[in-house]
Amino acid sequence: MSSVKKVTDHPVEDAYGLEIQEGDVYWMFGKTVVSDLNLKTYLIEEHNMECFRAME
Repeated sequence: MSSVKKVTDHPVEDAYGLEIQEGDVYWMFGKTVVSDLNLKTYLIEEHNMECFRAME
């Protein structure tokens, strides 16, 4: 993830109430903060995106 920017003024929590800690990766959708841990949930619930898992 070479395009990840390190910031000192990170948000306190994401849209799901998860506390953003130092070193966490989070995404900004306009003014909505979404932790990397909640990204799949956010995309499915808020943007009706489908999620797939590749099988062997």
